[in-house]
Amino acid sequence: MAILPVARRGGPATPFQLATRPPIEREPLDQRLWDYAAGHLGFYGFLRIADARISRKVMVGLLDLPDRNWRDAYDDEAHPSEEADEALDEEGYRE
Repeated sequence: MAILPVARRGGPATPFQLATRPPIEREPLDQRLWDYAAGHLGFYGFLRIADARISRKVMVGLLDLPDRNWRDAYDDEAHPSEEADEALDEEGYRE
């Protein structure tokens, strides 16, 4: 899968955004990721991208995998798709 570059990392009240895509705003029905992000809109968008990539590859979500330092990855300015791939590799999922 192609990985789009990050256009904007966002912040507590600013959404995360990938290049050529709209900013990732809060989805009211996505309460689990919002709670995990502790209301931080930029981190929430990062999680949404990672969760979507994991779900497309293995039909489970980010929160179904063992604990991982997602916040550290966000703070270190890692790409959410690369972090999702790494999480799957660590758990033995192969394409």
